[in-house]
Amino acid sequence: MVQQTDLAIAPRTAMGRAVKHLRQQGIIPANIYGHGQPSVAVQVDALAFDRLRRAKNTRNFLTLRMPDGPNQTALVRHVQSDAISGQTLHIDFFRVDLQERLAVKIPLKVTGESYAVKNLDGVLLHLLDALEVECKAEEMVEYIDVDISSLNEMDDIIHAKDIKLPANYTLATDPEEPVIKVSPPRAAALPEEEVQVAAPEAGTPEQTPIAGE
Repeated sequence: MVQQTDLAIAPRTAMGRAVKHLRQQGIIPANIYGHGQPSVAVQVDALAFDRLRRAKNTRNFLTLRMPDGPNQTALVRHVQSDAISGQTLHIDFFRVDLQERLAVKIPLKVTGESYAVKNLDGVLLHLLDALEVECKAEEMVEYIDVDISSLNEMDDIIHAKDIKLPANYTLATDPEEPVIKVSPPRAAALPEEEVQVAAPEAGTPEQTPIAGE
């Protein structure tokens, strides 16, 4: 199961254009929604959230700690960032009941060794980096293993349906979706191009312009 990480939050009263001043103070506006409950406006310390992102803990369940309210378990559903500066502009948190089933994307982790890659100089192509699955929130894992030891020949492919899922998981990705493939080395895949220079036909005299023409 993925770890739970604490994150302090506080009620937010600044709305609309006023949130610009929050960001200037190092505070990120956010909302908590889900489970048929009203959306709640909150704010998060930017440095604290950036530490979570650098540690890749934003994929974990978060225990959102409100100073004068009950703690809430949530997932980061969406992060809006500035396209140029990368500054986090807004966060959406989704309330989670650990007993409910969720539709989530879980990253893939390659394990094992491919004969085609090791001995035939094949190139491993990662066509999909995460699987969409349904599972209980409390049973959600950080990643799903993909064993590549079955890739023995060039152009062998592992499809989504070939990946062993944890117990009680349901695959939501198209079962026929290619996930990993072994491709021939680029030099072998591209045949040598024969460059032919056209020679003048035999018996064709080289024509020289006649003065005055």
